Amino acid sequence: PLKKIRPSARAQSMRQAVGKTNIHLMKTNSSRLFYFNLNDWTWWVWTVTMALLLAGLFGYTVAFLGAIAVTAGQGIVVFLRDRSPLAFSVQLRAAYLLLLLVGYVPAMRWLYLLAVVGTFALVVFGYCIMARLLSLLPWNSLEYLSLNRLRRTFLTAPNLDRINSSPSAVGRAGGLCTIEAQVAPAVQEAEPYIPTQRRLRIPVKTNRASLPAGATKG
Repeated sequence: PLKKIRPSARAQSMRQAVGKTNIHLMKTNSSRLFYFNLNDWTWWVWTVTMALLLAGLFGYTVAFLGAIAVTAGQGIVVFLRDRSPLAFSVQLRAAYLLLLLVGYVPAMRWLYLLAVVGTFALVVFGYCIMARLLSLLPWNSLEYLSLNRLRRTFLTAPNLDRINSSPSAVGRAGGLCTIEAQVAPAVQEAEPYIPTQRRLRIPVKTNRASLPAGATKG
């Protein structure tokens, strides 16, 4: 005889899921479009740094030194707070400082233009290109490099609602320049659900002599 089996709760949830989960590029992770966090001191530091770089590009070369000094000071403050050279917030400022130092060479001044564009994207839209680049380093993530990972790294919108959901964590990390706020997490592909309607029940012949006393053959 054939016996019908009701699918389990896990099987029903898998049936409701799509066979393959597609990553929607530039997914809107929050209801906000602009990032103006006037209560975060790091937002003001990045804004001042961008203004100094702009002044340097307009001919005030000494402003480049000011931007370097501000970035170095911000890095020292974050390092003393996080107490680890491998902290992501420290890595971010060290990489940004290295970019400014290399750009101070006259032949490399064009790097300051890239720094201005990247910092503008951060203070206005919350998009941190430096954090996304650093997230690809092997000591910051164990995920394999793939096309899907590159898409999630550079083509997903930042999670601006993280400011409201966890303000202390945002301040600790230094604004939105974190992997959790910038890069969309990996989504595992769900296996296609195959409903089990019937199961074949094979009768087993049992020797009556082997049954215990009082037992009957089912």
